[in-house]
Amino acid sequence: MKNKIKLSSVTTYKFGGFCNNYYEITEENISQYREIFSGKDNFILGKGSNVAFSDKGYEGNVIHPNFNNISYNENNSEINVGSSVYLPDLARFCKNNNLVNAEFLIGIPGSVGGAIKMNAGSYGWEFSDLFVSLVAYNFIKKEYETLDKQEIKFGYRTSNNLEGKIIVSAKLLGIKGEPKLIKERLKEYTAYRKNTQPAGIYNAGSVFKNHNDYSAGELIDKAGLKGYEVDGVRVSSKHANFFIASKGSKSSSLHKLVNHVKDVVDNKFGVSLEKEIIFVGNFE
Repeated sequence: MKNKIKLSSVTTYKFGGFCNNYYEITEENISQYREIFSGKDNFILGKGSNVAFSDKGYEGNVIHPNFNNISYNENNSEINVGSSVYLPDLARFCKNNNLVNAEFLIGIPGSVGGAIKMNAGSYGWEFSDLFVSLVAYNFIKKEYETLDKQEIKFGYRTSNNLEGKIIVSAKLLGIKGEPKLIKERLKEYTAYRKNTQPAGIYNAGSVFKNHNDYSAGELIDKAGLKGYEVDGVRVSSKHANFFIASKGSKSSSLHKLVNHVKDVVDNKFGVSLEKEIIFVGNFE
């Protein structure tokens, strides 16, 4: 169904102007929009936890998938999960079914679809470690496709071959584990995140990608930028790779802050930080 929506209502930063072409998509209605989605700029929005829309709004289509199924097949030891499922909910589902190695998802505020596209990870794990295959709808070919791990070609916080496609569902490894170990990991990861990362809704997690050679947060800290603020948006004093917005602040302020931090780190250390957050719309 097509709607007009204030984009600030669908992201964790609470930024963004209006979009006149916002679509809630299910498997039952996706075929109705084939022609619309094949002829215009599309942005696929999951839980809105790594995105900042322009204060001026967005003229393209914003597509919000609603694929929330989740089940476990004991015969082939695979989890079947919709792309809209919230990652902490997936972690809890695995715990309740004694399935190991999904504990790292407990503190990642995104969806399965977003986790595939960004190859989300923490504590030494990445989503690709669990991934088997996915089903996606191809807007260009106007048909469903199944892609396996080799075709996605995961990298650090990246994936491939998903342009022009909307992820519908995925199959993940469902390995039985020791319930005590699973509970201990969940407790440890939850406590660590609580102690090291800022709480609150007005942020989007890590702003920049880490690298094998450096931690983005450490470089920002060493550059003396903890607490640095631009019009109500500031670098967290608790974790320098988290940028916190005050209520009523603007997406343009976040954009300016991100670019300033990137420039300072580049000038001081010769390191070009790569954005993990996605800016959508006109920021000029």
